Amino acid sequence: MAAYARGDESAFVRLFASLSPRIYGFFARSFSEPAVRDELLQTTFLKIHRARARYRPELPLRPWAFTIAAHVRRDELRRRRRLREDPGEEALAAAEELGALGRRPEAERGLIDRDLAERLRNAVGALPESQRVVIHLHRYEGMTFAEVAGVLSTSEVAVRGRAFRAYAQLRKSLRDLVDGSEP
Repeated sequence: MAAYARGDESAFVRLFASLSPRIYGFFARSFSEPAVRDELLQTTFLKIHRARARYRPELPLRPWAFTIAAHVRRDELRRRRRLREDPGEEALAAAEELGALGRRPEAERGLIDRDLAERLRNAVGALPESQRVVIHLHRYEGMTFAEVAGVLSTSEVAVRGRAFRAYAQLRKSLRDLVDGSEP
């Protein structure tokens, strides 16, 4: 990426070959239609191209690239759900997790009411950024804790600790949703 940012157009081929399979897989976890995944991948790389001058080589590339991909994914989910306000990646991810656990009927999955969305947004938004990024990469990118540790340039023990604290806090904050009781 640093070479591409400096103007080496051939570096884009290497960059695309390196990142595109993982980013495509990231979109595949959210969208079943190959055409949608292809479009989102193209949009992500267009945004990477446009942001190349702002890339900071001293920071890890994958988190930067996945941040761009996460914004593209969030925008597509927001468009599909016809949400007027920006629900944030974390709230969308938490909503998807609840749907995946079968807590809401299949027909209701896309119709998250405002109160639930607000509670999810608040619960995940209350997590420290270091925990939110671990949850995202582990749960939604499907990376192992060792892979997340490599991406974040930290130890696997630190990543596991962040994930444990984040999941515990989410269970506590959303206890009534998890166990089915009323608040």
